Amino acid sequence: MSISPNPRPGRASRERGAAEPARYALLGLLLERPAHGYELARRFDAGSALGDIIHLSASHLYALLSLLERDGLIAGEEQQAGARPLRRVFALTGAGRDVVLHWLDEPVAHPRDTRIELPLKLYIARSFEPARARRLLERQRSTFEAYIERLASTPLTAQSPEDTAFMELMREARIGRARAVLTWLDRVQHTLEGL
Repeated sequence: MSISPNPRPGRASRERGAAEPARYALLGLLLERPAHGYELARRFDAGSALGDIIHLSASHLYALLSLLERDGLIAGEEQQAGARPLRRVFALTGAGRDVVLHWLDEPVAHPRDTRIELPLKLYIARSFEPARARRLLERQRSTFEAYIERLASTPLTAQSPEDTAFMELMREARIGRARAVLTWLDRVQHTLEGL
């Protein structure tokens, strides 16, 4: 995937790291209805909920749409919009719908995935089908509870006492992050129930 050069350091690497979740987010937005690229790009503007989760430049968005179309997950069609030039409107294919619904239902495996991927899933699921967002929250809670239990019960085997002590600190950090995510999931559930 080609990412346009950007003078701000770090931005291109953030876009590359978010490419896979962004692909799914675009598919998720098309669950609502077909849309053209500019309309989709506006959903990621600064000050929007999606823009707060992920930065997706117009050039990156159009590159992702091209890849999704190449992969048969969306289909584009040129449409006339009054006196305006033709615009390409994208719609999900059957395969694209299956892929995005499967993605929406799968909890993320690690607390690090709660920075971009889980919020995107929750936003799309809440917009598309609120009950699906609630089910995802339940599965996510179970996933992280099992993750904490697995970490806590795995014996540490290191080559030295210093390594063992360091590994214990790392395990405590991972468990702490997972517990923080569980607390955040409680807040998400409370908020979703209020909507």
